Amino acid sequence: MLSPKFTKLASITLILMSASLAQADIGLYGFNNATSYTNNQNINMNFLPDKIINYRGEMRTNLQMLIDYAKSHIPNFQIITHEGQQILHKSGWEQAQEKYNQLKQQSGSVNDTSFLDFDENKYTEPSYGSPEQKYLNSVNAVVLNNIYCGKGKELNITINHNLGHFSIEQCSSKADVDAAITRSILDQKASYIFTDINKSFQNTYTQPIINDSARNIEHALQAKNISFILNDNHYLYAEQMVHEISNSNYDIVVINPLFHNITPFSAEDIARMKYKKNGAKRLLIANINVSEASEQDIFWDPYWKENPPNWLAHPSFTTPNAYIAEYWSKEWRQILSKHFKNIIMSKYDGVFFTGIENHKFFEQQTPLE
Repeated sequence: MLSPKFTKLASITLILMSASLAQADIGLYGFNNATSYTNNQNINMNFLPDKIINYRGEMRTNLQMLIDYAKSHIPNFQIITHEGQQILHKSGWEQAQEKYNQLKQQSGSVNDTSFLDFDENKYTEPSYGSPEQKYLNSVNAVVLNNIYCGKGKELNITINHNLGHFSIEQCSSKADVDAAITRSILDQKASYIFTDINKSFQNTYTQPIINDSARNIEHALQAKNISFILNDNHYLYAEQMVHEISNSNYDIVVINPLFHNITPFSAEDIARMKYKKNGAKRLLIANINVSEASEQDIFWDPYWKENPPNWLAHPSFTTPNAYIAEYWSKEWRQILSKHFKNIIMSKYDGVFFTGIENHKFFEQQTPLE
């Protein structure tokens, strides 16, 4: 365990925090700050551990297992990630981690990926490519933060590979919004652009659709615009949200798969939301955080509030009442797989993986950097 029990810290943090409903439910890395790093989390280690976990590798392993499971059921299932560019390839950090473990005469991390409930005897690894190359080939699109209205940037691995490129832009003025729209059109990059975080990620009509078309969208690369509804608190009924989405012409709409984090959308609702107002097919994408547990989640155990399990490491940096999990743990993998399988069974067109950037929290507590 990398950090002590956080019950008192979490309680103090949450009492002091006054977040709006919009801020509470978005939870996207780069746009909200529920907690911040403290000095004792950037550890100046006075000893060398016997082994350093490959946090990026463990994240990639989880994602790849989910992807393989999804595509075995829905071959054209679309994989869209929020950030996570450092997971797309084996970086210098991972090379240093491997070298460190070799020097400590350890065998390296254990990649136990057998956390999905299916017949492992029938599962065989493809023979092509390294693990990171396989993952890179499995991702359809990456959503990056503030390419036009901030300091976000695309790494060469993202630019040079055949990935769909989207962005989320928080601009400071209407002029900056207009400039961002112009640049995104020139770059042929679908962008979700806003100025006020408290009025964003809530509906389909606060941002005008860019490049509206009646084209059927079967792949993320075909999309010319995108919308996110990650906070559904202002809808009283699921039908209101379903009607609004089906009455829009966005090529991609990303939603949480459970209305108010409790109720699954019906098969009829999902089928309706897969089509634009003009009758063309769109991609309906389910949001899933791959490394955080929230007190609003359907799987949350109230007992954890005062007695958190060892695999809940720290309060989330983006979402109040949520906690970063040791995502390589057996317990978290079981929770993640069950939630993910429900998304597959509901027949969404793909997933939006969030929470990938939490590997950085654990890496900051190692002696490699």
